[in-house]
Amino acid sequence: MGKTMSSLSTAEQVKSAANAPGAVFLDVRNDAEVKEARLVSKPFLHVSCTLDDSSELEAKADNILPDKNAPVIVFCRSGRRAGKAKETLEQLGYTRVLNAGGLDDLLVKLK
Repeated sequence: MGKTMSSLSTAEQVKSAANAPGAVFLDVRNDAEVKEARLVSKPFLHVSCTLDDSSELEAKADNILPDKNAPVIVFCRSGRRAGKAKETLEQLGYTRVLNAGGLDDLLVKLK
């Protein structure tokens, strides 16, 4: 758990990545969480991921994230699942993956 949480990106890193060409926001919360609190100011992709299962992300990554060098800003509710998703994407060869933490963290970092 400590390793995953320590991979949180700074506000400066998130802002820089968000403004880069081709940047993608990836929401790994579950469907109920997404319906409860939508991210309306930025377009984002959604693929559910848990701490124990990132198989859906592994299966869809090539299709939804075709550019492995584009910034991918991952967030969830608290940052833990985003950390797992970050590790998964890095194992698949993605080079610029950031863990923005939870949705509230992301919104603060983008201000």
